[in-house]
Amino acid sequence: MHVLDHFDADRIRELCASGQFFWLDLTAPTEAQIGELAQILDLPPLAVEDTIEFHQRPKVDDYGERLLIVFYGAEPMPGGAQLIEVHVHLAPGRVVTVHRERCGLLETVREAHAHSDQEVVYRIFDTLSESVLAFVRTVETEVSGLEQRAFESPSAADRRRITELRARLFRLMQVIEPQRDMLAGGDAAIERVLDMETGQVHHPFADVRDDLVLAVNLAAYGRELLAEALNVYLQTTSNRLNEIATRLSVLATIFVPLTIITGFFGQNFGWLVDHIGSLTAFLVWGVGGTVGTIAVITAWLWRAGYLNRNGQ
Repeated sequence: MHVLDHFDADRIRELCASGQFFWLDLTAPTEAQIGELAQILDLPPLAVEDTIEFHQRPKVDDYGERLLIVFYGAEPMPGGAQLIEVHVHLAPGRVVTVHRERCGLLETVREAHAHSDQEVVYRIFDTLSESVLAFVRTVETEVSGLEQRAFESPSAADRRRITELRARLFRLMQVIEPQRDMLAGGDAAIERVLDMETGQVHHPFADVRDDLVLAVNLAAYGRELLAEALNVYLQTTSNRLNEIATRLSVLATIFVPLTIITGFFGQNFGWLVDHIGSLTAFLVWGVGGTVGTIAVITAWLWRAGYLNRNGQ
């Protein structure tokens, strides 16, 4: 088996003429290179058009002895992972993979030195599907942490992260759900082109589909957790505002009567000066009146439940 990682028209023609199986892995080929490759390999025009345009949904386009399979993987990045679209042109004796960005996932497959076309195709799809599952598991771990913090000490940064992850998981599910579903029937076409026996193909491609089923389930579960965490965050914020409003109301309830009392004393200051001539009278009528008022109002608020944690 021959593996090519760049476009070499003469070498491709030579391999086609010899009938030897080869895998051509192209990163960001030009439109001219794709056109020349289509002439050499006799690729279907619609498949060529899709590969030039990119941004296709996951699918298996069956053109008889030739297939176009659009498959997504999750390329590890410093800040997380990025979905990478891979176009797989499959025909007897050759497989061509095309992607716009560098794909380290396929580089690992090339380094594995597969020995047959069946093994190469399986490893390509298995590596891409496992990368998606690994990415979803990483997100699910972060989601669990966000949910826990939502119950303990949520922050504005957590709320922003929750919103970001919900959008990311929604975009991811738009890709991996149809990718999962296409393998339910698309494996028959792959089986035919690779000339596999019916029982031989189902186990490996069922394994690829199982990875995608698990990834879809984890992504859906993650979105549910994020929705719950966001709900908890908003409820916590609402409860905090209610507590603040309650405390302000309690303070107002205490100080309004005191304001009335001090206002009354202020209006009758002369009478007070003439009639309160001892320390005892001052403590009873001046200090006692104020402290007593606070005590009575505080007791009433406590019995009403505004000053204890169990009050409603």
